[in-house]
Amino acid sequence: MGSLVEEQTMQRRASVRSLATLAAATLLVTSAVPALANGKRIGMASREITNDYNRGIIAGAQKVIEASGDTMAVVDGGGDPRKHNENIENLINAHVDGLIIQLGDAQQLAPEVAKAKAAGIPVVTTSVGAKTEGALTEVGGDEDLMATMMTRALLSSIGYQGDVYVVWVPGAPLLETRKRILEAMIKDYPKVKLHEVPTEHSAAKVQSQMEDLLTANPDVGSITAVWGAYDLLTSGAVQAIRQAGRNEIKVASIDGDRVGFQMLLSDGSPFVATVAQDVPKIGELAGQTVEDAIKGKKEFPAFMFTDAFVATRANGVAAAERRWGPDVWKQINMDPKEITGRLPQTEPVLVVHPVLP
Repeated sequence: MGSLVEEQTMQRRASVRSLATLAAATLLVTSAVPALANGKRIGMASREITNDYNRGIIAGAQKVIEASGDTMAVVDGGGDPRKHNENIENLINAHVDGLIIQLGDAQQLAPEVAKAKAAGIPVVTTSVGAKTEGALTEVGGDEDLMATMMTRALLSSIGYQGDVYVVWVPGAPLLETRKRILEAMIKDYPKVKLHEVPTEHSAAKVQSQMEDLLTANPDVGSITAVWGAYDLLTSGAVQAIRQAGRNEIKVASIDGDRVGFQMLLSDGSPFVATVAQDVPKIGELAGQTVEDAIKGKKEFPAFMFTDAFVATRANGVAAAERRWGPDVWKQINMDPKEITGRLPQTEPVLVVHPVLP
């Protein structure tokens, strides 16, 4: 079974392979947006393309758009909000027929969306977590619901008491929402004390911060749990905890990435839960909405949400296959039979979806 470091290396290599595959059928660019071929031209501006979540949304949108006989150009902001906005402007100036924006701040995106709207370009946002003025809809997971599910799992694992360290990136809208839910929930549990660990979008940075925290808090019980904003970010904390032999600490996060399932199902891991979401469906809904708008549809819901489910050690095998398919075990270099022998799979995978009027 591969180590977490090996899995993170595999994730990076998988990212390169995924983007290479995507570029063969799609046009992956970083600055100028050349003209696309036949059919309608759909642009997708992603603030960054660093993990399974980003790539899954792109793949989902690409699937729908290509099935409609159209083509998609993807631009990567490299994690830089200013570059992200520049990429959006480039797509608008290239006169794309539709625009999908992945990630960003609703207020910062609003001026760019207004420009697209003035040019007659329908815009859909994904994973912004708020409705951007002028956009047709916002597509994503129900952040409040997923944060509740993950926080409930983590608090349950520690008996609703202890010192919980909160790892998140300040200013990232989705992560701020998830953190606000945590803060609201722990008000009912006075024996839980939160400690903020602001960081950057870097698992290596989080690992270094966690190593310092473990050094400063060497006693068992001094750190009860780590609440992580998303799987790849949280993997740095898990790595530090395992290296320090402090596996009594419980860890949970959100996304259901492949690295998340390897952390969850590895022997002796402190990682106890991840909330998996139907990431490709986010892209599919975004792509279909743009296609419908191009064809003349006018009315759309303000928000579209996808399914989510909690994966734990008691249902992780079925949860991994539901999220990633039966080939997941080759992807993460793990054996489901070995896992089942070590971790009895006694709980079902319960999928939830917001029921809206």
